[in-house]
This record gives sequence, C-alpha cells and structure tokens, in this order.
Amino acid sequence: MSLLGKYPCDNITAPTYLSFSSATCTILSSVVASAGNFLVVLAVFLDPNKDLRSPFNYFVANLGVADLVVGLITSPLAATYLISEGLKNPNQQFRVWMHMTYFISCTASLLSLAALALDRYVAVTYPLLYRYKLNPMRAFLVSLLVWTVSILFSQIYFLVGYNKFRFVFANTSVAVTFAVLIFTNTKIFKHLRRQVHQWDTLPDSTNESVAMKQAAKREKKVTKTLLIVMMLFLACYLPSCVCIYIVNLCATCDCVFIHWVRDIQFVLVMANSGVNPFVYAWRLHSFRKAFKSILTFRACFKRQRAISVNLYQMSTLSVNNPAGVSNSSEMKD
Repeated sequence: MSLLGKYPCDNITAPTYLSFSSATCTILSSVVASAGNFLVVLAVFLDPNKDLRSPFNYFVANLGVADLVVGLITSPLAATYLISEGLKNPNQQFRVWMHMTYFISCTASLLSLAALALDRYVAVTYPLLYRYKLNPMRAFLVSLLVWTVSILFSQIYFLVGYNKFRFVFANTSVAVTFAVLIFTNTKIFKHLRRQVHQWDTLPDSTNESVAMKQAAKREKKVTKTLLIVMMLFLACYLPSCVCIYIVNLCATCDCVFIHWVRDIQFVLVMANSGVNPFVYAWRLHSFRKAFKSILTFRACFKRQRAISVNLYQMSTLSVNNPAGVSNSSEMKD
C-alpha cells in the first residue's frame, strides 16, 4: 500500500454495524465535550469568584474552545457522515467539512497544550520573568496566533487530500507537541525536585518562608494537573498516530480492518476532547468553585423567577379583588 496514495478503502464502505457504532460513540463524546468545555470557557470568562484571570487559565480556556469546536461542530458532522455511510449513501460534503473542522480543532488543541506546557515551564523555572513578561493580553495574542496557525496549516488538506495530510499532521503537529511536552516536563520536574530540597532547609517560623512554600505548592499542584491532562492526551493521541501509520503502511490489511482502525483513530481523538473539564473539576479548587457558582446561579435564577411569577400572580389577584383589599384594611382598623 503506497504511503502517498489515497485512502486505501475509499470505494468500499464500512460495515453497517461499525458505522452506527462509531456514530453512537461520536454523539456521546459530542454531548460530554460540549457541556464540559462550555462550562470551562464560561468559568474563565465570567470568573464568578474573581480568581481565574491568569495567563495559564486563558490558555486553558483556549484549549476548551478548541475542544468545544470538536463537540459542537466536528462530532455532529462526523455522526451525520457515519450515519449516511451506514445507510450506504455517504455524504461527501459532510465528510470534507468534518475533516476541515477536525484538523483545525485538533491542531488548535495541540498548540494550546504546547502553550500550556511552556507557560508552566516559564512559571516554575523563571517565576520573576513570568510575572513581568506574561499578562492576559499577551496570552490572548498567543491564543489568537494558535488559531491563525491552525487554520492556515489545515489548508494543506485541500492540496494533498485527507490521507496524505493525516500523515503530515501526525508527523508535524503531533510530533512537535510530543517534543515540547517531553522537554518542558523533564525541566519542570528537575526544578521541582531541587525546590523540594530547598524547602527542607528553610525555617518554618518566618512568614516569608511559609508564603514561599505555599506558593510553590500551588505551582506544583497546577503543574501536576497539567501533567494529568498531558497523560490523557498521550493516551488518546499515541494510539491514534499508530492507527494512521497502520492505514498508510499495512499492505496486507483488508478493508474491514482498515475501517475499524480509521474509526478507532477518530473516536479516540473525539473522546480526548471531553475529559479535560473533569480533570479541572477534580484537581483545581478554583475551577471547582467556579463550576459550582455557575450551576448554582442557574438554579437561583430559576428559583427567583418562580418567586417573581408568584408575586405577580398575587398582585394581579389583589387588583382584581379590591373588596378583599378593603376587608383587610377594615381588619387592620
């Protein structure tokens, strides 16, 4: 099977059970990714507890927006295409748009994750430089650059086609992100190990040393949270890249197996878009508080609306029944 050829089973549709099973998984991941990442984006930009306005959290929100695109656009398009494929009438227009949003959102996710890793690296190893150089406006400009690069890079799809570009994507965006993650995490944990050793030499009695230890522990917790996100990312993207290599290099595989590999690769990437909000809620107290505030505000709004309706109904009854009002007045007299 040629590396530079087209998708090897383009003219052979997938088994019906596989198309409908993949569509079901895609719909489920769409619901989870849309709800969870919408909550993440709301939490950062509404900031109900006034403690999420930081460059790191803006990069988290940017990653959430990329995953939200997957949940709201890519997954529904994919489900529509897979259902039409299961009905033996695949919609090629949906397929093209699905591929474009897939590559744009995945590239944005990869670059956002790389930006998060670099943010943690600078924050942990060069804290003074981090506070001086990086602010929310610069984080916004970096996020804007992430989306610009993602959109421009994905245009190569129209020049080389899906199968070639998928291979290019695995060997550029994914490979570069892996390299950044390995470099930054190695440096971060070496620095944290030295820092832990320094904590042991600090006296516990002074306020300055206590404040330094607390600040360092917060940085360590955020870094560990990012490490969990990265591990989940690797757990989904590494098998996905293996699937891409199988599709391009397996000359003896039949089309049923190729379709299985294709769908596994796609579903894994879709699933990765829905897991990050659960990690933030589990590990970061500030996000957990923000999620609760947003959800509680919605409940309070409904309750307040119900009270307003009841008060309006009572006032309407009072206006329509003036005798009752006079009677109550007489009772008071």
